[in-house]
Amino acid sequence: MSMRKLFKFVSGMIVTTMLLVACAGPSPTPTTPPEVQAPTPTSAPAASGPDLSGMKFAVITSGPKNDNSWNYAAFLGAEAVKAQGAQTAFSEQIAEGDEGPVLDEYASQGYNLIVAHGFGYQDGVFKAAAQYPNVNFAWAGGINHVAVNVADYDQPFYQAAYPIGVLAGYMSKSGVLGALYGFDIPVCHAMGEAFIAGAKSVNPNASLITTAVGVWEDVAAAKEAALAQADAGVDFWIECGEGPSLGAIEAAKERGGYASGYVGDMSSNGPDVVLASAYWNLEPLFLKMMEQIKDGTFANTFYQMGMKEDSIQVVLNKDLESKIPAEALTAMNKIIADIKSGAFTVPYVPEASK
Repeated sequence: MSMRKLFKFVSGMIVTTMLLVACAGPSPTPTTPPEVQAPTPTSAPAASGPDLSGMKFAVITSGPKNDNSWNYAAFLGAEAVKAQGAQTAFSEQIAEGDEGPVLDEYASQGYNLIVAHGFGYQDGVFKAAAQYPNVNFAWAGGINHVAVNVADYDQPFYQAAYPIGVLAGYMSKSGVLGALYGFDIPVCHAMGEAFIAGAKSVNPNASLITTAVGVWEDVAAAKEAALAQADAGVDFWIECGEGPSLGAIEAAKERGGYASGYVGDMSSNGPDVVLASAYWNLEPLFLKMMEQIKDGTFANTFYQMGMKEDSIQVVLNKDLESKIPAEALTAMNKIIADIKSGAFTVPYVPEASK
């Protein structure tokens, strides 16, 4: 948590209370792994991109594919792979820790690549990879933990968080910003640090309150955490995780201010409060992995695709764009252009300074 002296004591008490509430609250009911979906029929490959005919690709996610966020991005990526001729399968709502049977089923069916699209799938992925050395896996760790048949892939949302922070620096009335994470893992922590750095580039007095809810998908707990942040003055949020995003959006509806969308364009989730979204296009990532499996260069790979590759983008809510001052739009667009050209590098700060 980072705040100026005026807020240090009050926010410290509030955040402590939030964390206790989040930890003590009811946990989501464990999800029974659904049956593995049958692969879709092979389709003719699209005009552009690698020909993946005869290959098999599967994805598992912890949430539903219609969430307009993390899981939907994976579904769209899988659809892009299908368009290149591969057979695809998608298993949703597989609780982290329950992935083993689903990974085993896909591996036994000879899938070329099984993507476990969640940080909490790490243990299951590496266990399955050892049992099925001829099957390739990937997981969303973002920490460069790989093996011969396991890829990790970065989630450089911090690159989008910086320009969204520039917007927040202009749009926040209080100058007190909020970062809401499922867990304070490197991917999430880096988002908060980039967010406040972007805000401070236009408002040196901006400050940040951060909270790790302790769960990814509990919207009620995340909303309570966001409301507690609002009590401390927060009126603009960045979030990491589907639950934190939806919770912050609901808090913004109640208390005013703005939230950001996470992974998908979440404008429709909060038409009056979602000002901008950190958007993740997984199509180039999934296609690259499949292409490298096909040509034999997949081993020990940590994939990194960000704003330069148009994998990470900032998407504005068109209905709220008129509320953004021209100078704020100019500043945001300039920093986006500089990031993409390499003229500016967003600092990557994966953990708190010691």
